[in-house]
Amino acid sequence: MFVYMAGYFLLVRKEFKNERKMKARNNNYDTLVEAVNALTKQGYTHNFSINDRGLLVEGKEETYIADEVELHEFHRFEGNTNPSDMSIVYAVQTKSGKKGVVVDSYGATGSETTSKFMNKVAQKQFDNHD
Repeated sequence: MFVYMAGYFLLVRKEFKNERKMKARNNNYDTLVEAVNALTKQGYTHNFSINDRGLLVEGKEETYIADEVELHEFHRFEGNTNPSDMSIVYAVQTKSGKKGVVVDSYGATGSETTSKFMNKVAQKQFDNHD
């Protein structure tokens, strides 16, 4: 019985460590502003968006297809006074080394173009990006 319990403890401990690692990369902030400020301090200084052609852009500068972008983190937020006021911030890096954020609404009011783009990018949330 003791061996089984010890094995169970190790399994639970491993799952807890994985959960903490995931928490450190996703949904770690209470507000959108807090997340964007923290990500800026981590070097995500560019303000990207997804244009109507489904490309990552910053102003009128370079454009990037999904294969040229990595997703490092994402954080979802729900408005305190209005549950339909939902947003998500993605921390991304381009093939040219630019790090920045994409902010979008999610749920029924979310951008389908942004969602499709983010589903195609390389998912690197659990890699070390320091």
